[in-house]
Amino acid sequence: MARKVKSKEKRANSEILAHADMKMLRILEAEELIASDTKAMLIEIEVVKQKWDRIGYWTRIVEGLNKDLVALMKKNSEAIFEGEERVELGHGSLLFTIEERVVKARGVLEKLKEQKFTGAIKVVESVDWDALEKWPVERLVLVGTKRKREEIFSWELKAKDKGNLHLI
Repeated sequence: MARKVKSKEKRANSEILAHADMKMLRILEAEELIASDTKAMLIEIEVVKQKWDRIGYWTRIVEGLNKDLVALMKKNSEAIFEGEERVELGHGSLLFTIEERVVKARGVLEKLKEQKFTGAIKVVESVDWDALEKWPVERLVLVGTKRKREEIFSWELKAKDKGNLHLI
């Protein structure tokens, strides 16, 4: 049996609903302004990117010149360095060092495991919460967690006439 709502409660309910409706109107207006501003921003970004496109061109030039300079030094290391580690030139210095590096060979991980050299093995563990969402309650309890009920409130906005925006 439905309970009769007193007129005072009806008025309070309608005021609450009107307040909620006003909040949704403001959200809708703000989202429309965000979309409009985002569109304008993306247009401006594209203009700036095109204006400064030459940065990419010059970056590629520098990368190529760096590669060429290293190749020149490798090919002519004895003539350039003559046993020195540093050669000063008019526009900078050329540097030469020898370092010992570990070769990243195939099969090293398996051999580390065989030898039980676990200190040299990275292990990254984390909980797969999406997988746990599918588990039954009994299994969750075994691993020290549980399900809880959560109240979720949400809303849907109706499309608004873009002619008259009254933001906040």
